[in-house]
Amino acid sequence: MSTTAVAPQTIATGTQHEFGNEWDWYREILPMHEEQFRRWIQPLTPEFFAGKSFLDVGCGVGRNSYWPLKAGASRCLAIDYDERTVAVAKTNLASFENAEVRFQSVYELDLQNELDIAFSIGVIHHLADPRQAVERMVTALKPGGSLILWLYGHEGNERYLAVIDPLRRYVTNKLPPPATRWLARAMTVVLRGYLQLPHRKPYLQLLRQMTFRHLEAIVFDQLIPSIAHYWRKDEVEQLIAGLPLTNVRLTHTNGMSWTVVADKVS
Repeated sequence: MSTTAVAPQTIATGTQHEFGNEWDWYREILPMHEEQFRRWIQPLTPEFFAGKSFLDVGCGVGRNSYWPLKAGASRCLAIDYDERTVAVAKTNLASFENAEVRFQSVYELDLQNELDIAFSIGVIHHLADPRQAVERMVTALKPGGSLILWLYGHEGNERYLAVIDPLRRYVTNKLPPPATRWLARAMTVVLRGYLQLPHRKPYLQLLRQMTFRHLEAIVFDQLIPSIAHYWRKDEVEQLIAGLPLTNVRLTHTNGMSWTVVADKVS
């Protein structure tokens, strides 16, 4: 896990633009996305955002900003480093006058003690310098403000990491995006069949409720990044170690990922 400062333009190439293809194709906000968001920010809820300002790092199409805004957040600053993605997010959040969507790298973020909440859902584990990104987020928080991170976990993904992740690392992140999309579609057919079997894992039960297109977007999302960290619990703890944070809560979300909730020292 690198903590070395790297030029923003160097870090921001590659993975961020790979996701631009995803958000260009899968741009809608669905009711099921609210259930996902609620799980990712536990033990908090969207209602926690009411009356508060927040930063969404790596906002994608804006679906994770949508639910806090709907719950009554006072201000939204959503940033992403792909122009197509930012354009879609601006459209999806256009009904909220208090939402600002910026084309900006998290490494260039220069806010200090300004926002009540800073969160990043499914982004930090794709960055070349995750520590620097988290530091910028903490700096943007007011004293007493809340940091929320949702990260891929190693625990609970052992079989996936042994079988599917090598396909991403050695094949699919190097393919033209349309080819990867067709492969994702084929894999989704297999996944839909697998999900019809009895499952006890909460996440698999959630996936069973999703539409084919929603599942396809999730599969595509797994196949395209050139960087994807799957962190063990101690690595997540190390990611935030030494930062001015207190009241740290670490949840093994869906039995296969990590949610970090912490407060900035007052």
